[in-house]
Amino acid sequence: MDDDQDKLLEEASQVVRQQAAEMVRALDSSNMREALKHSSNMLCELRTSNLSPRSYYELYMKVFDELRHLETFFMEEHRKGRKMADLYEKVQHAGNIVPRLYLLITVGSVYIQTKEQPAKDILKDLVEMVKGVQQPIRGLFLRYYLNKCCKDKLPDVGNEYHGVGGDSTDSIEFLLTNLSEMNRLWIRMQHTGSVKDKTRREKERNDLRVTVGENLVRLSSLQGVTLDIYKAVVLPRTLEVVTISKDVISQQYLMDCIIQAFPDDYHLNTLEPLLEACTQLMPAVDVKGVLINLMDRLSNYAGERQGDIDILKKLDVFALFKRYIDKIISDQQGSMDVRKLLELEVAFLRFSLKCYPLNSDYVNCIYESCLLMIEKTEGLVLDPESMNNIVQLLTVPLETLSLAILSMRHYPLLMAYLPFIFRKQVAHRIVKAVITTKTALNTVESCERLLDYIQPLLLDSKDSQQPSDDYEFEEEQEAVAKMVHLISAESGEIHYNLIQMFERLFRQGGSRRVLHTYPSLIFAYMRLCRKSVSASQSFDLETIFKACLEFVDTVSGLNPQLGLRLNLQIAQCINLVDREKEYEELAYEFASQALLLYQDKLQAESRFSALMLITGTYVWLNCFEEENYDTLALNCAQYYLKLGEKRDQFAAQMAALRLFSRKSTENEGKVVSIFAKAQRIAALAKEPALYPALFSHFVYCLEKDFPGVEDSSAAALLDLTRKKLAEAEKAGALTSEARIHLNSTVDYVRQQKAAGKFQGVTV
Repeated sequence: MDDDQDKLLEEASQVVRQQAAEMVRALDSSNMREALKHSSNMLCELRTSNLSPRSYYELYMKVFDELRHLETFFMEEHRKGRKMADLYEKVQHAGNIVPRLYLLITVGSVYIQTKEQPAKDILKDLVEMVKGVQQPIRGLFLRYYLNKCCKDKLPDVGNEYHGVGGDSTDSIEFLLTNLSEMNRLWIRMQHTGSVKDKTRREKERNDLRVTVGENLVRLSSLQGVTLDIYKAVVLPRTLEVVTISKDVISQQYLMDCIIQAFPDDYHLNTLEPLLEACTQLMPAVDVKGVLINLMDRLSNYAGERQGDIDILKKLDVFALFKRYIDKIISDQQGSMDVRKLLELEVAFLRFSLKCYPLNSDYVNCIYESCLLMIEKTEGLVLDPESMNNIVQLLTVPLETLSLAILSMRHYPLLMAYLPFIFRKQVAHRIVKAVITTKTALNTVESCERLLDYIQPLLLDSKDSQQPSDDYEFEEEQEAVAKMVHLISAESGEIHYNLIQMFERLFRQGGSRRVLHTYPSLIFAYMRLCRKSVSASQSFDLETIFKACLEFVDTVSGLNPQLGLRLNLQIAQCINLVDREKEYEELAYEFASQALLLYQDKLQAESRFSALMLITGTYVWLNCFEEENYDTLALNCAQYYLKLGEKRDQFAAQMAALRLFSRKSTENEGKVVSIFAKAQRIAALAKEPALYPALFSHFVYCLEKDFPGVEDSSAAALLDLTRKKLAEAEKAGALTSEARIHLNSTVDYVRQQKAAGKFQGVTV
């Protein structure tokens, strides 16, 4: 069949090319008679009934291009003084009706441009004349040609044809008449041929739908189609064309065209007749798709203007939509599956949230409709797509209403229809919404509801089929952990109770979850402890710290490095709040646990950074008696020399200077010993770059009056450093950074000497 079409199209195209060439030659010699004869012969090819709509369209486009030459010639004839009325009469003597009407339209297009007659009269005549072709495809393309030729010649407000030539009312009548006739011809295509070709004909009709829709595009572009005219004339006449057609393809396409072609504010002001028309469509029409398109356009329009639209304040658009949506659902619940109806409700929900972003009653009303719809369907088993629609119904409002939706009584009832995996999706979206909006969790009631809804993230369920993959699980639990930091209440007691609510559920979550959730609890408790100090509120801090000790022990068993950091964080927290050293024993427990984890659990590659972190933390802890502090410091010092790399050992000794600088007498020899040990390590490491660091630390200790650090020793250390750098420079092993480091330190000492310090230091 395709080969036959190709052959027929090629034969017709060859005739068109030949006759067009003859026509052009005749036009060049100004032979009107011959030009009209060859153009008529060319147009006769459009009388065929053998071509498929697609092939006919290709042939039509070839003819259309050639007719442009003829139109240009007619305009030139007018400039030479020829009357278009004579030519308009002359072409009507063509022997066949199809060529006659194509030529008539071509002349008519020029006739309008010359303004010899009012445009409205010519348009009216043409639209009546083309009724002479009633074969569906030939008639459809003939009217399409009429549309194309006259598109820029329609009288309209502000254009050259307005006034004597007519007004926008004449153009509206022309286009509406053409729409009605073209739609009728388009529908008749469905009833040609045998029943077995029905599917093919539907496809062919869909390929040609743009020819009919062109009329609505032209209507929407007319400046004279004001809102009042649209309401009084255009929409009623267009909807009449739609509803009386009784054709599924036509109704579906034309309703979509109306929605897409005309402005959004026109739709808002004519919602009732538009929605009423939706209830009168054929049962097979996808009314759901039509309404979704309409609501999507209106919701985007409302969103761009942030809901500040006058019509929304005067008219309850939500109630209007709901009345008709409920009617459509009631009428079609038996024929349309629940998935499509839920999809319609999702679009309605998005629309209402864009138009009325803070109205939770409307959201609850939609939930109620969904529940009634599901409950009426006996033996319903929701497919995955329907469940996804329910997930969207439950999560879309979170963007604007946040936790307010959790107080809606229909929310949990709708959520109960979901299996575990989908309930978990909803829970994750709820948590992300809380985090994104930074919603403060400050009441017991709101936290109770929240924890109830997000339980699929916190606890395993009997209907959970398989665990989440690692990436998904980690994302979920990190979101839960972030949410804990939003706990905030003016009352310290309420704040404490809220944390405990989360704690009770976290304890039941299993070892896979606690690695993520326990650290968040620890930080929440530490924040509460700091709050108790700043607000002068009294808490049972000992109970809190003991609970943290339990949490950190659990985490340490799963992730020693994280456990080490948490131990140090809690020790710092106690140091901040323990002004009377009431909790020294607990602080010591956390501080010493960090060292034990370092010794027993950490891998070699992470030991140096961990030891530096421990040292840096110990320096700031002043909640210990001297004996406890010395024990921690000495235990720390034992590990310095066990580091594998000499450079790491050297850095550890530099850190130890701070660790042993807190008492002026007992550790006086310790600081000197550290410098001596660091100097030996630098010598063994054979890295000259360590000496500038040694000297700069000596200057720091000197400035801070560290015990045992004297001005007199600085010159000797500086000479040694310069010597080592000179040797390395001679051997070509010195880096520029080392020289810059030393020079910067020397410059600093000179500045301080000028200010009256370091008088005993010779540089």
